[in-house]
Amino acid sequence: MSIFRRRGESSKDPMALSTDIRSHSSRARTSSDKAFSLKVASRTFDEIHIGLSGKIRMDNASQLRKEVLDIIESEPLRNIVIDLGEVEYFDSSGVAVLIEGHRRCKELDNSLRLVNLAPRIKSLLELVDFEHYQTAGILRPRTEPNLLVQIGEGTQDLYQTTQDILTFIGAAVVALAQDIAHPFSVKWDRLGKLVERSGSDAIPIVAVLSFLMGAVMAFQSAIQLRKFGANIFVADLVSLSICVEMGPLMTALIVAGRSGAGYAAHIGTMQVTEEVDALRVMLIDPIRYLVSPRILAVAISLPCLTLIADIVGILGGCVVAVLSLDLTPAAYFNQVGKVLELTDIMKGLTKSLAFGIEVATIGCLKGFQVRGGAESVGTATTSAVVTSIFIIVLTDAVITMIFHYTRFM
Repeated sequence: MSIFRRRGESSKDPMALSTDIRSHSSRARTSSDKAFSLKVASRTFDEIHIGLSGKIRMDNASQLRKEVLDIIESEPLRNIVIDLGEVEYFDSSGVAVLIEGHRRCKELDNSLRLVNLAPRIKSLLELVDFEHYQTAGILRPRTEPNLLVQIGEGTQDLYQTTQDILTFIGAAVVALAQDIAHPFSVKWDRLGKLVERSGSDAIPIVAVLSFLMGAVMAFQSAIQLRKFGANIFVADLVSLSICVEMGPLMTALIVAGRSGAGYAAHIGTMQVTEEVDALRVMLIDPIRYLVSPRILAVAISLPCLTLIADIVGILGGCVVAVLSLDLTPAAYFNQVGKVLELTDIMKGLTKSLAFGIEVATIGCLKGFQVRGGAESVGTATTSAVVTSIFIIVLTDAVITMIFHYTRFM
């Protein structure tokens, strides 16, 4: 077997090379250390033969690399033949030396050829895909497929993704139905912890952003309403906007960035470490064990967070109305009570329930789609957030149109 064969190499059978390299010229050299020895001989006018023997391992690989590169660079117009017939031990550090030698030969427009490979060395080279470096160098440039192939691959990926999503949603619905049908089999302590992480822990950030959002809306509307003496209608604008639209939307986006990304990263890491496969081996349904509690947790916590966001957002508008529009808190809240109805609050809570189910489902789905290592986990986390934001906005538009055209609630 020989590899790294390029132009200008000898026509002799490489297997006929003797494992005992004899020096034919005055340029032959021999160097040795505690583990390996290296013999150099000129066989033909365009080839240099290097015979290696002994043990090549990590502690002497740097010395071997230096000597091999010195030989290659001292003979820039001659091809290199390395005989490994007398090597007793050879590990990945030796492979790295050969790859570096090949790279240097390629830079000098020479070739590097290996002969007398023992089966164990040949098996090691096959494990590291050594032939790859012969055909494409150390870094193989990626060839772009033509347009038709790209369209076909994109269509196939879309079909497979759609199939995976539908299958996952079906499995999640079945798991939720089983939990509802058998409530005593649900580990409610785990559900409580998930509700705490996705709901209670998010209260500070939701409250701060909702307060600022209500204050900003009141301040911006006050600039125009003050011109017409309609300061009191700031309460109408803030309360309706917060409860029907901005409260559920902003809260869902916050939860998507916290819980959705967290679920994708958690389950994705379990995929990488094969913990999901371990659950299947133990006859534990991963969907029911990992997905169902998370969907329930977010579906419970998100409407509660939305209600908190509504209250705090209205308070933020009240602060601006009192400080900038000369309104009293009593007048502000009286106007809120007149314009805000229970159906308006229920519309926002209905949206938040749908948002919560979508955020948890997308986060878990992206986690189960992880393949590979840490980079794939990061990609899944980013994709979970971006996809959740898109689906949330799309769902908000659809539900708003349904409420408008059906006069529901």
